[in-house]
This record gives sequence, structure tokens and C-alpha cells, in this order.
Amino acid sequence: MNRLNIVILSLVTILFFACKTEPDSKAVRKEVLNIHDKLMIDGEKVVKNKMKLDKILISDQVKMAPDSVQQKQKVSDLINRLNAADEKMMDWMHFFKDDFKGKTEQEDLDYYKAEMVKIRAVEDGYIKVTKESDSLIKVYHVK
Repeated sequence: MNRLNIVILSLVTILFFACKTEPDSKAVRKEVLNIHDKLMIDGEKVVKNKMKLDKILISDQVKMAPDSVQQKQKVSDLINRLNAADEKMMDWMHFFKDDFKGKTEQEDLDYYKAEMVKIRAVEDGYIKVTKESDSLIKVYHVK
């Protein structure tokens, strides 16, 4: 019975270490590019929301509002934030090296992990500003 326990424990240990895999640079790169592709679609929404906010800015709803100055400022600030989010995406794309080749697999992995952090920050910015602009657009009933 003791030998059987040792064999089972050994097999479980071997399986545990065999199944534990670190992501390689190609997998992390692919995930970064998948996020990029999703953000390109989200970027279209950012542009559409900017256009809708521009319509709101010149609309009679804002011009005739008792607090029109504050409303215009709120819309303008949101447009600026949408522009900033879009600019961050453009900056990230400009500096991203899709064909990065380090000296070692670890250097490649480190590069793509760092890019993952950057693209996630861009994604978070897109999500936040898009939600806020969607809410404001909904308030003004812009289609």
C-alpha cells in the first residue's frame, strides 16, 4: 500500500508540473493584438459619439437650457476626453512593434507583457469615456 501511495503521489506531482505552463511571447502577443482589434472597433464608436456630441453642442436643447454654459462645458469636456482616448490609442499603435525580436524568449515575453499593460490602460480609458458619452447622448435623445 505504501508503494502505491508513492507512485500515485509521484504521478500527481508530474502531472501538476506538466500542466503548469507559462504563457510564451507568441501567446501574449496574440492576446495584445486581439485587444487591439477589439479597440479598433470601439474606436469607431468613439468617433461616432464625438459626432453625436458635436450635434448636441450646437443643438437648441443646450442653447436654450437654463444652465447652457455648464452643459456646453460638460459636452466639450467629454469631446476632449474622447479625443484624448483616441489619441492614446494612436500613440500606442505608433510605438508598438508587432515584429519585436529580443535576444531571448524572456525579453520577447517581457516586451509583450509590458505592451499588454499599456493596451489594457487604453482599453479602460475607452470603456470609461464611451460609457459616459453614451449616457449623455441618451439624455439628449440623439440617434
